[in-house]
Amino acid sequence: MQLLTPRQQHELGRISTELRRPARSKIFDQEAVADAIFIVERGVVKSFRDLPSGKRRVMAFLFPGDVFGLAEGGHYVNSTQAVTDSSICRIDRDALIETLRRDRELEVQFLCKVTHELRELQRQQIVVTRRDAPGRIAMFLRMLDQQRRRDGNAIDIPMSRSDIAQYLSLSPEAVSRATASLEHSGIVSFPSLHTANVLNRARFERLAAAV
Repeated sequence: MQLLTPRQQHELGRISTELRRPARSKIFDQEAVADAIFIVERGVVKSFRDLPSGKRRVMAFLFPGDVFGLAEGGHYVNSTQAVTDSSICRIDRDALIETLRRDRELEVQFLCKVTHELRELQRQQIVVTRRDAPGRIAMFLRMLDQQRRRDGNAIDIPMSRSDIAQYLSLSPEAVSRATASLEHSGIVSFPSLHTANVLNRARFERLAAAV
């Protein structure tokens, strides 16, 4: 939403409310009435779905600037939860529709952003088609690497190993084995649970790009 004019920013600010959510707090539940859409201002949010089997599937991770609140039949498709302490902009759906009717340029920009959640669902499906767990981890780390705003080989991992496992359709044990394999191969090191260092950028990129 960085391309919005001052007037458009004012219009959205007029109809929005800032929500502050601590880490691990729910934003909305799957199947709840979809009466608003949301923009991540600060922090990281996850979109997930609880399956009939009792398992949880993380569908997407959302970063500052991402729009979320995908709905079907007037209800949210997924549940969402703050991964880290987060600041979120909540925009009433009816007020947004009225604002977009008056501003076609804003409507186009907003529609481009709101499709991000759909693109993230497609990305998640591509990642889990990889058969090897180290390849899935590499693709996931490259996704995080593309979100950062600094140079270098350090990658912040704000989510838990459990979140990563649920996103990649792996067991936590498989995630641990895959990270150990990447370290043993000299491709990526993991000095802490929330940090990865790319040791060999060329091999890392080849592994992440392979399908």
